Amino acid sequence: MLYSKILVAYDHSDLARRSLEKAMEIAQTDPAIEVHVVHVVVVPEIARSALEFSALVDTIFQEAKDFMAKAEASLSRLPNPSQTYLLEGKSPAQVILQHAQKHNCDLIVLGSRGLSGIKEFLGSVSHKIVQQAKITVLIIK
Repeated sequence: MLYSKILVAYDHSDLARRSLEKAMEIAQTDPAIEVHVVHVVVVPEIARSALEFSALVDTIFQEAKDFMAKAEASLSRLPNPSQTYLLEGKSPAQVILQHAQKHNCDLIVLGSRGLSGIKEFLGSVSHKIVQQAKITVLIIK
């Protein structure tokens, strides 16, 4: 078996959906390969501390839960073990890398660009993961 646990970074963008499809294609080569689909929610500190932003935070999490349900529906076609994870953190790249290490994943699959337009300025999640990962990373373009 080439890989035993595949982590898919998922934000419901077109590239994230294609990343999930590619991970499922790889997983279909061996029914023992596990697939972990991870989405990281970033909630600004100001939104956490201000009561008037609590509805916004709830909306962010509900939207994330809704599109993770779509990922779960896709995974249901796969006979392999799979799980989805809705995580929170300040740095999506760091949260993804920590998850990969904690769960002994040996492949990360993610799109070259996500939904956020600000990432070009700050440095993309995919770039940070490629630079810092100690395991194989497959970038979907």
